Formats: sequence, C-alpha cells, structure tokens
Amino acid sequence: MKREAWLPATPASAGVARRIVREAAVEAGLEEEPAWDLMLASTEALNNAVQHGKPWPNDCVLITTEPCPRGLLVEVCDLGTFDSALEPAPMDATCGRGMQIIAALVDRLEVKDGDGRTRVRFEKHRLNGAAVASPMIREPALRG
Repeated sequence: MKREAWLPATPASAGVARRIVREAAVEAGLEEEPAWDLMLASTEALNNAVQHGKPWPNDCVLITTEPCPRGLLVEVCDLGTFDSALEPAPMDATCGRGMQIIAALVDRLEVKDGDGRTRVRFEKHRLNGAAVASPMIREPALRG
C-alpha cells in the first residue's frame, strides 16, 4: 500500500521516517538486513532534505513509501534544488557523504530536480528478489 507522510523539516523527524519505512518494509516482505539498509538510507535522505533543501509551505518534507515488484520504493521530496555536480567530501569533512551512503545501501537510486522541487527516490529489493503476497518476517530491530 502506498503511504505518504508530511514530516516536520527537523532532524527529530528521522525517527518517525525510520518507523514509517520499517512498517512499509515489513509489509513489502523485506528481510531484516535490506529493511535496515532502507531505514538508514531514508534517514540520510531526510537529513539531506532538512539540511540542504527547502521545506514545503507547511514547514515539512514529504516522504512516500510504495511497494515495488521486488521490494520497496521510498521517495523524499522537498522544495530545494540539487547540485548534480557533487564533489566527493574531503577526508576530514564531517558532512557531505549522504548521497554516497544512500547509493551504497540501495539497489536503485534516482534524484530528480525540477519543477521547483527535489525528489530522491530509491529502492531496496528482497534478498531473494521474489514477489511476496504477504509478509512472513518479523519486524527488524532498530539498531543504535
């Protein structure tokens, strides 16, 4: 089932985003490890939107989850712009690695910048890649 949630554009929303993604991952039949990867990628995408993007007029960022044939799709959308010519962060930098982290964790990543908004969309697939009619796994435990 497709879900949309408006989350306040604050770092505190990361926990809510992880809960939303965890619940959707369980429904989509993702195993614990891919679900955890997707939760971490979602945290990075939300934090990027909060730190570098621009909230919607309701002071929120939009997060959407939707099952896809092999797993789960997540989209984080804000009204900022995205610099597609990102340079790697210097070794001593304390930020600037969010997109690289997301890319390393997910099976598919797409960044769309246009129409006055930025959409970061990514998918994580089930380990066996098979379609699932109903989830048969336990909820992944939150780490850290």
